[in-house]
Amino acid sequence: MTPFLIATLLLASGLTCRAWGPDGHQIVSRIAEKHLSPATLRHLSELITGSIADTALASWADEVRRTRPETAPWHYVDIPVGAARLDLDHACPSPTGCVISAIEQFQKVLADKQTNTATRVEALKFLVHFVGDVHMPLHCAERNHDHGGNTVCVRWPGEDKATKLHAVWDIHFVQTNLHLAGLTALPYADQLAGTITPAQSAAWSTGTVADWAWESHQLAVAQVYPGIPENGNAFDLPASYIEANRASVTVQLTKAGLRLARLLDEALR
Repeated sequence: MTPFLIATLLLASGLTCRAWGPDGHQIVSRIAEKHLSPATLRHLSELITGSIADTALASWADEVRRTRPETAPWHYVDIPVGAARLDLDHACPSPTGCVISAIEQFQKVLADKQTNTATRVEALKFLVHFVGDVHMPLHCAERNHDHGGNTVCVRWPGEDKATKLHAVWDIHFVQTNLHLAGLTALPYADQLAGTITPAQSAAWSTGTVADWAWESHQLAVAQVYPGIPENGNAFDLPASYIEANRASVTVQLTKAGLRLARLLDEALR
């Protein structure tokens, strides 16, 4: 049995749908933490006890959606497949907002030392989470109003029950990579952080939040949706699709970590 088949069998249980899932957000936050300046780490220690990679912090924004539904649109930006450019007036309307405006706003709140500590800590929690979200391709794309693949049914190898295409990218790919590496989220993040070259760090840390959202959207157009039927019965994902995209997930998580570190350094310098 190949490592890939072993991993898919280990995943043959129901998985709930969250952006990257707790493991993914831990990975992003840990990579960021390992690239923060000493000054930023010192300022963070004045705001929180523990690590930004603690699940209670990194995934807090998913939990709070249950009691604060107005925060739900802040997790994504629906850019239609086929869009020639990012139209923020349409995709990120005021006052509802989207993941782009939320990241920009919460970075400002975190940076404002005149704001009370509780408000700044909440801004930190949102910022940490949303930077991860904007790097998940299906949080930045939709095809025929499918809500980022949430209405598209697929079947992961080794599973009898159909799942959402969104959940495949949120959770299944991350879990598969962890199983194949034989690691849990934090050691896996440490491993990824150790493989980032100076050239990658320099290149991937650039750009605006809107640039990152458009980059995620283009990944969805080029790699997520091709070959996936728009509707009908659950589509059996071929192994070739999974093998072709596992590395893309790794890159997105790594980019998110580096970019989160940049935003935190800018806010807390």
